[in-house]
Amino acid sequence: MRLGALAIMITSGFLLSTVTALAQTAPSDPNSTSPAGTASPAAAPINNDDLVTCRYEKTTGSNFARRVCHTQREWHQMTLDARDTMERLDNGTHGGPLTGGN
Repeated sequence: MRLGALAIMITSGFLLSTVTALAQTAPSDPNSTSPAGTASPAAAPINNDDLVTCRYEKTTGSNFARRVCHTQREWHQMTLDARDTMERLDNGTHGGPLTGGN
C-alpha cells in the first residue's frame, strides 16, 4: 500500500473517531460548581478553552474504547490540524512527509 494512501486512511480514522467522540460527549456546563462541590463567588470567570473534556475513542483493531482527556483548546487545535492535513492531501500540496503525533 502506498504511503499516501496509508496516511489518508489514518487521518480519516482520526477524523471519524473525533466526530464520533463529539457526538457521544455531553456538552459541559460552564455554570456548574467546582469538582469539590463548592462554588467560589470570588473566583475568576471560567474560560471554556481551559476546561478539560474527556472522550472515549475506539482504537483501530480493538473492541475497547480508551479515555482521552484534553482541554477544549487542544481538542479544537487537533480538529483544525486533522482538517488541514486532509485538505493538503486532497489538494496534493503536502510537499513532504506528514508530521504530527507525539
